[in-house]
Amino acid sequence: MTFADRGTATRRPLLYAASLAALLIAAGCTAGTPTPNASTAVPTTTSSSATTTATATPTTTAKPTPTVDPVIAKIPAAARPETIEGAAAFATFYFKSLNDAFRTADPAVLQGLATTSCTMCTSLAQGVADVRAAGNRYDGDLAKVNYASTSEFTPTSRKVLISLSQRRIPIVNSAGDKVDTTRAANLSFVATMDYDERWVITRLQKAAS
Repeated sequence: MTFADRGTATRRPLLYAASLAALLIAAGCTAGTPTPNASTAVPTTTSSSATTTATATPTTTAKPTPTVDPVIAKIPAAARPETIEGAAAFATFYFKSLNDAFRTADPAVLQGLATTSCTMCTSLAQGVADVRAAGNRYDGDLAKVNYASTSEFTPTSRKVLISLSQRRIPIVNSAGDKVDTTRAANLSFVATMDYDERWVITRLQKAAS
């Protein structure tokens, strides 16, 4: 099944899958105060003339941890700037994420990369969910991005032309057995994009021949 086959989804579930780009948070560990060895411990002596001075323990206020947008966190640095190059890099990243999604049948990886007004984007994410529901996944990357080129970049219109090679990829079940195979195809799309602190795809359509 190709990207172009989305129009037939009512007759046959789209065999797309997705992978969650997990954000790994490394938890720092603080070592406890070591216990002195008994053989090296210094004995405490008591003197009647000794005076004890209480030392106030300084109080520290914990600094709040900055909140990081989880979508921005998974976007590569090259795909973040509001530039011609950044727009093209984000479009490439979207299809890379789609490949990840196909391989692991988890639509969450696509969350935040497109608006709900992008009909094809929503359809692709739903296709991923369909594959997950069937207990299947793609056994490899479906799409190879040949190039992504920003064709329009004005304050009111940002568009990127993407050329893809769709590959023949086995579709496997939870046991790893092949249940189907995708079709090979050469495809071109135009991604209309918007920028509000980060890029987002608002429309994805086939490029005119």
